[in-house]
Amino acid sequence: MARIDPEDIETFSVMKDASATAMYGARGANGVIIVTTKKGQEGSVYTSVRYEAIATMPTDEIDVVDPITWMEMYNQALLSRDPNATPKYSAERISRTGSKKYPDFVYPTNDWYDVLFKNFSINHHMGINIRGGSKVIQYYASVNHNRDEGMLKTDRLNQFKVNIKNNNTSFRLNLNIDLSKGIKLVVNSFTTLDSYHGPLEDVKTAYSLAFYANPVDFSPTYPADDTYNWPHLRFGKSRDSENPYALIQRGYVDRSRFSTINRLEYIQNLSFLLKGLEFRGDVSFSQAGYYSNPYMTTPFYYSLLDYDHVTGKHTLEALNPDEGKRTLSKGNGTTTGSNQLAYNIKILHTAAWKDHTTSYLAVLSGQESLQSTPNSVLDGIRRRNLGLSMRLSYGYKERYYLEGSFGYNGSERFAKDHRMGFFPSVGGAWVVSKEPFLLSSSKWLSFLKLRLSYGKVGNDGIINTPRFVHLPSIGQDQPSGSFRPGLGQISRYRITGYQNNDVTWEIAEQANLGLETKFFNGLFEATVDIYQQVRHNVLANRTVIPEAMGLGLQPLDNIGKVRSRGLDFAGKIQHAFNSDLWVILNGTFTYSKATYREIEEAADKPEWQWKKGHDISQQVGYIAEGLFRDQMEIDNSPVQGGDLMPGDIRYRDINDDGVIDVKDAVHIGFPTTPRIIYGFNGFINYKGLEFSFAFQGSGQRGFFINPAAISPFYGNHALLTAIYKDHWSVDNQAERPLWPRLSTKSITAHNPQEDYTTDKETRMSTYFLKECRFLRCTSLELGYNLPKKWSRKLALKNLKVYVRANNPFLISNFDLWDVELGGNGFNYPIQKTYSVGLNVNF
Repeated sequence: MARIDPEDIETFSVMKDASATAMYGARGANGVIIVTTKKGQEGSVYTSVRYEAIATMPTDEIDVVDPITWMEMYNQALLSRDPNATPKYSAERISRTGSKKYPDFVYPTNDWYDVLFKNFSINHHMGINIRGGSKVIQYYASVNHNRDEGMLKTDRLNQFKVNIKNNNTSFRLNLNIDLSKGIKLVVNSFTTLDSYHGPLEDVKTAYSLAFYANPVDFSPTYPADDTYNWPHLRFGKSRDSENPYALIQRGYVDRSRFSTINRLEYIQNLSFLLKGLEFRGDVSFSQAGYYSNPYMTTPFYYSLLDYDHVTGKHTLEALNPDEGKRTLSKGNGTTTGSNQLAYNIKILHTAAWKDHTTSYLAVLSGQESLQSTPNSVLDGIRRRNLGLSMRLSYGYKERYYLEGSFGYNGSERFAKDHRMGFFPSVGGAWVVSKEPFLLSSSKWLSFLKLRLSYGKVGNDGIINTPRFVHLPSIGQDQPSGSFRPGLGQISRYRITGYQNNDVTWEIAEQANLGLETKFFNGLFEATVDIYQQVRHNVLANRTVIPEAMGLGLQPLDNIGKVRSRGLDFAGKIQHAFNSDLWVILNGTFTYSKATYREIEEAADKPEWQWKKGHDISQQVGYIAEGLFRDQMEIDNSPVQGGDLMPGDIRYRDINDDGVIDVKDAVHIGFPTTPRIIYGFNGFINYKGLEFSFAFQGSGQRGFFINPAAISPFYGNHALLTAIYKDHWSVDNQAERPLWPRLSTKSITAHNPQEDYTTDKETRMSTYFLKECRFLRCTSLELGYNLPKKWSRKLALKNLKVYVRANNPFLISNFDLWDVELGGNGFNYPIQKTYSVGLNVNF
């Protein structure tokens, strides 16, 4: 769906309540998104051509200290933990670093982000679409091409480019053909082709490398000396730090992807048999292929052995003279593919007499798909779904509506007795504004409708692996030592999944109460939905199992229940002041809370850690009470492990047993999935000028800074400027600074409670818990339409020029990095773009 060009979209809608999604079978359990693309129209040919140039850059750059400050603070962190330690960087080294008296490669000051990345990239998007038709055939066709580049720098001595270059081309053709009276044929075809060239390291890794490399121990590259003066790249390196520039420049990967979706629908009007009867049948076929081929060299690494301050000559030491290789070699490529065949047979009937209306829909649907590179025999079996759905609606006086539907769906993922599921739903609506007692209010209350629905929807996508939960599965380990001498290594077989014939559909039981209203002839519109969804039979691992059973792993079973409650609001204000000035404003607000109602948990887990009754994404962690003030406080506090000193984090002993361990973790903070999501947008038109804007925000979301990922100095991590300015020290003994006492070790060496990977359940603490609230401007656009009289002189229907900014700014209570990156800011940043475009219609 991400590859659909916005210019091709006619309408976009989201359906969530059971009565609306029942007709989509197992695919509708998590809601349905319907994207309708443009169709042909009878009349003259209408052509639209557009071009857009886009400048792309990060929304926010992480602020880290300069290399000289990094060295000074490294020494300070070392001495802070051990006053008798020898500073790693001497005063002479620090004073010479950055001095113009010496070449940069002698005393490097590497801003790795600047070494690796350009400030921005320029991309190009273009497209053409044609729309028209006759009484017999109507058509819509489009071709769109996007050429996007990344911001990586390629060394001028490199023999190949490593920057990202992605070309995406899409083709769309929609045909409506009137074969004869009452018979229509609909043809839809959509194909995309992607061609990607980029570095061996993925972009996320490339960005994090810029903050995980030593900024002063070596130069990105060295100039030639008297020995190693043949033409090649001489990359610097140290024993304890990789050279991110070398990793980026060492090779590239070429990828290509294609996908095609083709649909054919036959429509037959059967009114000659029964008035209002219609038959529809459609079949669609989609296929996708992915190909990836890496090409790489082995970088030549060097260190600076000597530099003569008098003559200016330097001597290099080759670190891998035998392994280095300039010639490209091909790595192991990847080829994957998939195809899907789907079909639907529909019977529709509509009728109206006097004050009554009815509609009936029956759908028989089937779908099967296959992966071209299965990992096992079972993965090589086609995935199949089959379903029969029916819906009957009745309306009286265009005021009262009643609807009933069901889905009888089948899935091959379950055992024979559970493959079929029956999922009914019922709904009703009352158009209150058409009641006689409200007719006098029609001047200000144009429309008022109440809706109520209840139903069940089945979901067979309960888990990715294993595919068939009702079948036992056995895996094989890598070869290891033999139990019998002289027979070599053996591969041990082990059980990876136990058979469970009782696993069945996950059922979403939904109830929805809605209100739709319009005021003052559509000046203001609002839709409000209050809903509850209870998910039964949630698949989870059994945790309470007698040891006497001798099971090697926790079996899967339908033992969970989750309840979601929420409110959706959508509002719209639109008004035309005159033929030249009109305004449209839209707003949405969603509140949702999902909690565990039933879940099996370990019998020895403390009551305060039970998930039942808590948000499904709420984390369990330790309550940080602040920092230790002195050694006496450490000695008199519960034992919490780690190499503790004043200025390290102090935790609360929940069970008062004198030890800080996993039993002291409690539910903390808001869930990591936001409860509140909202947005608003607007469009203002004055004569030929257009201005539009869009904002999106969220609230009541908690996230945790990953302290191990940003621990300064450890693993040559960069030092955030914010940590430099606000950390515990002898001169800053604040109760809760941004960072505790500095160290050259990971924070987990001093506070093991911050180690996310220690236990099966992730450890976190309130010290690095942040409540996230933000409002992002996602789009600002200003456009100008050429006056009609000028367009006609140019033989054009319309000409529009525009400038647009996407993600230009963010308002947030968190300012270390872009808040939507989550807990680790050393990830590839969210991009903002500035565009200039031209749209010509004729």
